[in-house]
Amino acid sequence: MFENKYNSETNTKETEYVPVPEITKEKKSKGTGKVMKTVLTLLCIAALPFASIAGYKYITGSDNTEKEIVAENDSAAADIEGEVVLSDSDYEISTLFQLSKSEGALSTQEIYEKVLPSVVGITSKFIYEEEVISNPFGSFFGYNYGDRETTSREIPATGTGIIMSSDGYVITNAHVVYSAQYGGKAGSVSVLLYDGQEYQADIVGYDTQTDVAVLKVQDAPSLTAAEFGDSSALNVGDSAIAIGNPLGFDLFGTLTVGYISGLNREIAMDDMIMHLIQTDAAINSGNSGGPLINDRGQVIGINSMKISSSYSSGSAPVEGLGFAIPINEAQEIVNDLMSKGYVTGRPQLGITCQDVTASQYSPVSGVCIVGINENGAADIAGLKVGDIIVGANGQTVTTINELNAIKNQFKAGDSLELTVIRENKYTKIQVVLEESVVVNEN
Repeated sequence: MFENKYNSETNTKETEYVPVPEITKEKKSKGTGKVMKTVLTLLCIAALPFASIAGYKYITGSDNTEKEIVAENDSAAADIEGEVVLSDSDYEISTLFQLSKSEGALSTQEIYEKVLPSVVGITSKFIYEEEVISNPFGSFFGYNYGDRETTSREIPATGTGIIMSSDGYVITNAHVVYSAQYGGKAGSVSVLLYDGQEYQADIVGYDTQTDVAVLKVQDAPSLTAAEFGDSSALNVGDSAIAIGNPLGFDLFGTLTVGYISGLNREIAMDDMIMHLIQTDAAINSGNSGGPLINDRGQVIGINSMKISSSYSSGSAPVEGLGFAIPINEAQEIVNDLMSKGYVTGRPQLGITCQDVTASQYSPVSGVCIVGINENGAADIAGLKVGDIIVGANGQTVTTINELNAIKNQFKAGDSLELTVIRENKYTKIQVVLEESVVVNEN
């Protein structure tokens, strides 16, 4: 039978098997049947935990748990003796994260040790100019006659970056080094390595549409470049690790663990539509530009944003909604920024336009052309100021965002059919899209 034996040194109770004396037929009494039933019942109950362990071993394929059941039958009516024997080695309980790993994957500790030297902290300093009234009492009837002067103040911001080459090129988010709210491009940028060394860096280029930027560390020693993976090979449920600097450098190199929660998520940011990797690995302010890593220690995404509680109506709490730029797409942008200073192949119509809704001035909702670039794609195709675009590529268009979404499915040099209203008549015009060349000021 099984008894609980108290161990005063470990303050625990241990289950101990105590053999039951054999009962011969001569010593059996009227209550013998009940006693044997009770003993067998206790044995069955006590065996349940061991059966659970055996079941676990069968499911996970673990070889760390050994179970041996020895049964001896002396005769058809003999008593059944059961003995459970465990090996001295401890059995391992796998976590869900471990079970999601692919063959040949590294441990979490190995991944951290491999990638951390390729993670940097980025400090951007924006020079913000604002107009200040030096004499606030010089106003009359709402008009200020006081003295006005422009003052500048420095606004620091921090983020994370990924070393992409040993000679000092670093990938990060565009919003880490560019802010329309604070005057555009950062006035200065510095890069902090994992070992505490800090260097100044130049902004090679940035693209706000994809939120990708490239930096070059000045006078950098030989740096540890990250290994990049294939984001097209990801599946929902794959393990994912993020390393970054949430809330600043006091938490430099913070590791968070999760899964790939979704792929090709269409997310709007600053009126731009991005297609991103979704993860539940915690991503917070300061993680921007840091790596999202697979179980082989390869970078498969650039952490870009998270959805906060303000996203949902009623300020309902939102957790586990982080997003990263797929590394395959980011590498194409990086190559263009390094070689050309801008993203190549991006199409444009060469027009200035505004949304219009159905009213006495327009029979339908659409996009009204208010300006045309001379010798641009629209000018060459014969579009005119006042034309209202109501269709593109056979799809209805009612807003500029809808027009851009269709146009961006094409490349420079492709032909796009537009449906326009001119003088209350529908007209179809073929436009050969031209390349949009936007070189950021360095």
